[in-house]
Amino acid sequence: MITCIPNLHLSTQSKATGSATVAIVSRADISHTGIFKIEVNVIFDPVSGGYPTGTIKIAVDLSDSLKAIFTSTTVELINSFGKHNPTTIFTGRCKVPRENIREPNGYKYWVIIADNNNEKETGTPDIVGFVVTDRTGNRIAYGMGPVKNGDLTVDPA
Repeated sequence: MITCIPNLHLSTQSKATGSATVAIVSRADISHTGIFKIEVNVIFDPVSGGYPTGTIKIAVDLSDSLKAIFTSTTVELINSFGKHNPTTIFTGRCKVPRENIREPNGYKYWVIIADNNNEKETGTPDIVGFVVTDRTGNRIAYGMGPVKNGDLTVDPA
């Protein structure tokens, strides 16, 4: 038996907030709108708390993905970086409503957000990407694209 010790990944001081809609034309078909929506309110301040806190909700209506609303149950890691277009990556566990799938437990999510809008610049939309996997690592839902409506703010502080 081989024992593996995973790498330790530490969160960095970060904050991500907002809501957005992403439309991906190539992911629309007769049964799917080709849209996913995300709501984010996540913060990690190493001085005031030992772990990241907050909520993420991703409503998915994309072909080649489970059509469902994924809601975070934990935020296990968040890292933010960048000055001109702050970017954050976070991961944790999530759940889906029982009516969408036979086994609603054991899902993990990964999200990346690039905050390309600020008070000084406009024109480049924010970018959002995500993937949701089940307990065995199978991809359940995924998507990445520019924000069509809404705004996401990343503060690496």
